[in-house]
Amino acid sequence: MNHIKLHSYFCAFLTGLVLISCSKESEITPIPELLEIAEPQSAFEAENKLLKDVSLLVGHALTDAEVRAEVNSKIENTDALKELVSLSFLMGRENGLSKRESTALKSGKLNLVSGTNRFTKALAQELKTNGSAYSALSSHLERNGFNPSASKSAEGLTEQLTALLADQNLEVYNPFTEGSGVASKSEDVFYISYRPVQYAEVNEVYQYSGADVEAAALKSFGVVNNDFIDTHNVYIVGYMDPCDLPGKNCDFVDLVPEEPEGQPEPIAVQAKLLTYNVNHSSIEEEDIVSTRFSGFKIDGNDWLGFGASHQKIEIYRGSADGKISIKDGQISATSKSYNINYYRIRAKGARKGWWYHHNDEFDDDWNMSENEQVITLFTKHHLTGSASVELNTKAGLELKNGSIQAVPKATVSSKIKVTLGSARQRTKAQLSRRQVFATIVSPGVTQRTITRDGQTWNVKKSGIFHYYFKHYYTDL
Repeated sequence: MNHIKLHSYFCAFLTGLVLISCSKESEITPIPELLEIAEPQSAFEAENKLLKDVSLLVGHALTDAEVRAEVNSKIENTDALKELVSLSFLMGRENGLSKRESTALKSGKLNLVSGTNRFTKALAQELKTNGSAYSALSSHLERNGFNPSASKSAEGLTEQLTALLADQNLEVYNPFTEGSGVASKSEDVFYISYRPVQYAEVNEVYQYSGADVEAAALKSFGVVNNDFIDTHNVYIVGYMDPCDLPGKNCDFVDLVPEEPEGQPEPIAVQAKLLTYNVNHSSIEEEDIVSTRFSGFKIDGNDWLGFGASHQKIEIYRGSADGKISIKDGQISATSKSYNINYYRIRAKGARKGWWYHHNDEFDDDWNMSENEQVITLFTKHHLTGSASVELNTKAGLELKNGSIQAVPKATVSSKIKVTLGSARQRTKAQLSRRQVFATIVSPGVTQRTITRDGQTWNVKKSGIFHYYFKHYYTDL
């Protein structure tokens, strides 16, 4: 049996064989007019009104420079990326904290500061003074027996208010990073908004500018998108993701940039990591090529909902490795779909195009008969309804002397539909076995590579989704 030989000349045949789509270039300017939001607002109207009121309450508290400094300090000390903190932690409450904060408190890495809390004092004073301006929040509090105008001690009002707000599992997200060409956090200007419950690409923000005559006022600045958030000091109030709540199960794997792979070789010890390009027809059907989905990046914020702190994705492959049948001398094959994994990354990782490495199984035995597979990506959001995509696959099968044999070329087409709830289907790409094995390490059509552990791998691309494979070969 022939072993795999190096065939660098296959790179010349790759033109036109890779599916490449261009990512959208988003303007980095505020959107002047209200754009249509993806989901009907009426479905989440009550929750969004409450979020808006809480965000404006937080915004008014932040107009005090000392309060703002206190909040910024807690954000920096609480989160590794210095951009996310629970409202409970800001208010000094033990309930309503994120998993990350609860773990840090138990280990002693974080502490709830005792003594005067300027932030909570400012919240209570603003609500007591201007409670009528927050109709949704006031109604919610009154249903829970809270009356901000009642004659109680300031301490009693603060305790009751913060206890009720802590039960909402809210967070404050401030992703703005200072850099050249953008404003400074030290400027007495900031913006406040909220993350809508439903997926939305834009939302209204309110501006505070200490230079204004009405220094304490929050004024509507208009509707903006995520590009504005990246370049302006915006504080966003939103509900915590269920994956961040203590006691809640989460199917998504939380990834951090440049995480060590730490995965064993996928098959027996005789498996050989392929570090060169090969001709797929030289790998016979009975041999094994185990393909790993080793890493990816999302290069841009196009798929993030407004003010999202995380990007959640699900990746699937489709393959013509289902039931094979013969009718009237014609071969047919059915397709199957397989979930590669559920991933969750911080939104900054998408905005900055950070790489994530996890080394999951793509196909434990990519046979010659699986001539063309498909990879597709969904983003998960708080949405009603579902998203579907049809995956068209191809098999390499021929009928010879009454038996079915695998052949290098595609001969049989089939398709399968993948449907996910609360998701948007973002991209898919056809993966020819011949093309993939001929670009294991070379730049290929995408002209992109990534180096890991001293080895350079080819990067595939579909829109803003970039990824790479590793292949292990076993000669049987």
